Amino acid sequence: MTCRCTPLLSVGLLIVGISSLALSGSSERKVINPQNFKPHNRPYSSAILVRDTLYVSGQGSRDAEGNQPEEFEAQVKQCLQNVRDILQGGGMDFENTVWMNVYLTDWNNYATMNKVYWKTIGKNPPARTVLGIADLPAENKIEINCIAVAKNKKVIWPAEWAKRPNLDPPAILTDDLLYLSGQGSQDGATGRHPENFRDQVKQALAKVGLILQAAKMSHTNLVWVNPYVDNFKQYEELNQVYASYFEFGNTPGRGTIEVVHLPEQGHIVFSGIAGRDPSKRKAVKPRNMLPSPTASPGILYGDTLYLSAKSGFIPGQGIVTPDFELQLRQTMRNLLDGLEEAEMDFSDVVWSTVYLKEMKDYDKMNNLYRTFFKDSFPARTTLRQSFDKETKTEEQVSFIAVKSAKR
Repeated sequence: MTCRCTPLLSVGLLIVGISSLALSGSSERKVINPQNFKPHNRPYSSAILVRDTLYVSGQGSRDAEGNQPEEFEAQVKQCLQNVRDILQGGGMDFENTVWMNVYLTDWNNYATMNKVYWKTIGKNPPARTVLGIADLPAENKIEINCIAVAKNKKVIWPAEWAKRPNLDPPAILTDDLLYLSGQGSQDGATGRHPENFRDQVKQALAKVGLILQAAKMSHTNLVWVNPYVDNFKQYEELNQVYASYFEFGNTPGRGTIEVVHLPEQGHIVFSGIAGRDPSKRKAVKPRNMLPSPTASPGILYGDTLYLSAKSGFIPGQGIVTPDFELQLRQTMRNLLDGLEEAEMDFSDVVWSTVYLKEMKDYDKMNNLYRTFFKDSFPARTTLRQSFDKETKTEEQVSFIAVKSAKR
């Protein structure tokens, strides 16, 4: 676990969502809660709405009363209903979702999850990535987060790629942002993966390139990339191939995450976000961090900052303590360096993903994490992504932040 990581439905629904909003520093940033929301005193918001983009926290399978269905199929239904309740709190629905991540703690549940998903999601599904991970809070077996937009979206599908029912769209384009589904190394025609890992990385990146090309973009347009691997010992091989696709010092923000399982028996999956207008794209690098051939500390696209996942390393020294709280403090310091370089601070963060080496540190993380935010908390997803016992990194965190209009 190391980082190197449509129109609004109705006025009535919109009023429901906004009637209970907690506003932060900017009039453009709003906390969105579902109609049935009950305060939980944990340091994350149900969702953050910034103008027309809604960032939704990871939702598990417990209802508003804290009850969880016994059967997994019912848990998936409840999980999706929790997401939908929040979307409707912001005047949106599933048709507005553009990017979704599904986390499963038992890969044997994949087929059941998918069956319920396709019965529920509707005719305009988002770009989606499904990952098998080690653990989730509150004994959840599934968690889903998403990004949604209150405007029209367009499916991007390379002309040579076959279409069939119940297949995730390769990407969703909205305004000038492109949200990509997770792309692995499986050949679409034969169903096979290349034999060696380097060729698997090349094929997955080539598939990403075909999607970008269909949207009149290229790899240089990527602002944020999440490579997911099922064996972190192949990290250096990944980097050697990955670096050849990007300009040194101008690579996308990135969080490289080891997970337990990937779809189609794959060993590498890339998901990401790309921006159409290169003039709006700027690499953000704090002075204490050296340029990297594989990841910029962050990419600022317009007023939105995509920060690479950070761990508790001290620049130039690495991880110097095994203490969880000290590592988390350094992680947040590293993230703040990136925020400040873009003239932002923690109040601008809208989306956060916290990766824990051990779920036993969940409460400890919450108690310290909350101290970094003053007005409202960002949307957040927390998970234990793998069974790693070797690395020194006890946690890592990635951010999306949107600059306040007051700045």
